[in-house]
Amino acid sequence: MTEAAYKLPREQRLLLLLVGSSLFINNYDLGIFALALPQIQASLSIPEESIGLYTGIIRFGVLLAFPLAFMADVVGRKRLLLITISGMTMATVLTAFAQNDLQFLVLQTLARCFSYAEDMLCYVIVAEEIDARMRGWALGRLAALGTLGYGLSSLLYTRIDVLPHGWRDFYLIGASGLIVIMLARRSLRETQRFVDLRAARAAARRGLREHLAPIASLVRAYPGRFAALVATTAPYSFGLSATFAFISKFLQEHHGYSPSQVGTLQFFGGALAIIGYFIAGRLSDRLGRRMVLTVCIPVVVLLFYVFYLTGDPKILVASWIGALFTYFASEVTLSALGSELFPTSYRSTSAAARGVINVTASIAGLAAESALYPLVGSHALAIVILLAVALVSVIPVLLFLPETAMRSLEDIAPEVANDIEAGPTPFP
Repeated sequence: MTEAAYKLPREQRLLLLLVGSSLFINNYDLGIFALALPQIQASLSIPEESIGLYTGIIRFGVLLAFPLAFMADVVGRKRLLLITISGMTMATVLTAFAQNDLQFLVLQTLARCFSYAEDMLCYVIVAEEIDARMRGWALGRLAALGTLGYGLSSLLYTRIDVLPHGWRDFYLIGASGLIVIMLARRSLRETQRFVDLRAARAAARRGLREHLAPIASLVRAYPGRFAALVATTAPYSFGLSATFAFISKFLQEHHGYSPSQVGTLQFFGGALAIIGYFIAGRLSDRLGRRMVLTVCIPVVVLLFYVFYLTGDPKILVASWIGALFTYFASEVTLSALGSELFPTSYRSTSAAARGVINVTASIAGLAAESALYPLVGSHALAIVILLAVALVSVIPVLLFLPETAMRSLEDIAPEVANDIEAGPTPFP
């Protein structure tokens, strides 16, 4: 399709902006934590041998995100988005005033709870509202908007040494942005697919069993499809979690980068790599999601091997930008698949369940890094060992995942009467 063919109506462009703006702040928050990890660690006296596990525990917020995302299949997407952004705002403000490592841990775990639920819902909303022929393209734009948050965190991180309160000021800045988004979202409408689902449900009596139908549906319908998706994303999360968590620390401690240099590299390198979202969105619509993943996953692993093993400064920068580029492409494609493979009646619940499994795999990867570190004596070597696990993700992509590109959501995963009322009948 030509560029003109990808132009969205004004209402859908506004939807992308309102939804994607929270992804912008979410990624800003993640970027700040990753970049400022050395300063946060020193300020809160977190032991070196525990930093990997500490970072992983914060991600357990995804467990609390599951019931939030599940409720979006019961009461609606819009209402849950207002709840999640309110929770994110409060937790982010309080993080700026954390006095010890335990307080920071609890507050950031809560913040991740709401932000993980936000991320899941954002992709669900865009998948439900955008036409099938442009869905991958639109999800690529959504992911790119979110990634600009990493760019902002990188830019601000270059000033960490001159800010009056150091890393704490970053969280106050993020909370200010969340307040603006919360006010702007009052005009956001419910997705039409959920409105239709709610109307269909209205004819049925809604007891406890019916309210829990999305969870039952997740277990009973398309079990092989869900297992294949988890088998793709879980090893990928396990293998790459420590890779991303230690980039800033690795550059500062092993290559002598200053915080300003790390922030500058992250900003300009990320600006180039973000093109991966735009390219992946289009290519996944044209060539298919499976083709993009089959190419990108091995390339990501290979380039991160180079990043953590090379001593050449130019190769270091080039491999990092290339790895980030292809990772962005794979990430948006996986997000698209996860939003397309299941019916409206439990699309948000499936996203939440998948998120729980993947973040648990990510935590396991960070815990494995902490266990390997004393044995090998190097974070870089521990990360290189774990990277091999990410390659396993290619197998279910090639053998088990169905193609979803250029197909309507109803064609990919049709609703049946039991999905709407009390849980679906099993599918082959």
